[in-house]
Amino acid sequence: MLTVKGKTMIISGGVGAKGLAVVRMALEGGMQVAILSGFHQKALGAIAELDPKYGDQVVGFAQDPQFRLADNLADAPELYTEESTQEDVLNWISDRFGGIDVVVNGTGSHERHNLEDTDRKIWRHSMDVMEDAFFNTKAALPHLKKSDSPRVINLTTCDGRCGGWDLNPSFAAARGGLISLTYEMARELGPFGITVNAVATGHIEEDVPDLDTLPPLVRADLLARTPLGRVCAPPDVAGAIMYLASDEASFVTGTVIDVNGGVVTG
Repeated sequence: MLTVKGKTMIISGGVGAKGLAVVRMALEGGMQVAILSGFHQKALGAIAELDPKYGDQVVGFAQDPQFRLADNLADAPELYTEESTQEDVLNWISDRFGGIDVVVNGTGSHERHNLEDTDRKIWRHSMDVMEDAFFNTKAALPHLKKSDSPRVINLTTCDGRCGGWDLNPSFAAARGGLISLTYEMARELGPFGITVNAVATGHIEEDVPDLDTLPPLVRADLLARTPLGRVCAPPDVAGAIMYLASDEASFVTGTVIDVNGGVVTG
């Protein structure tokens, strides 16, 4: 059994199947969890899918209230104001649970375009995944420095190592950049006792069904190139994240755990 009980995790991108698998596993292990989304209402919607018995262990907020301010003000006027910031949200979480120990950066674009179809707007949108991970971690840093077991876990994909199952240069570049950012943050934050690691997944068909369902021929080709013979499932990812969040991983930092069934090795 991994030692995670009593720790507080914040997870961005926690409203999809992959994120909810992480949340469920964390709650089952005795963690407190804050689900963060661009929209406050989406975070609450994710909580509604969880077992009610975990009600005291989980909260949901807008990750950065200013990003979708009008929507967040409309959804929770008793909570957000025109001046509410990401730092305010983290303070609310820390006050509720007594600190923040684990930051899981799981947001990311699902858009994929080949080189000829990629314009500057698509490129910049793909790069949001690195910006979000960087500034989420920076905002949480004061809380992590107070933790006895601080962790940062960046969720990326194996596209960042070898390209993907489709032609997608901006998507792959952003995922590779997130791997490099993990290495750099591990070096800088290590002296504070903060571990920084990444989980690089294979294709997760169940994460966002409308976007992640592969055409039959593409799926057959992907399976043929996967030694374990299946696509990645949300619990596969959750298990790796929970290990990195645990006391058992206290001396693991600057690493990338590949969860891709053998598509990428080494």
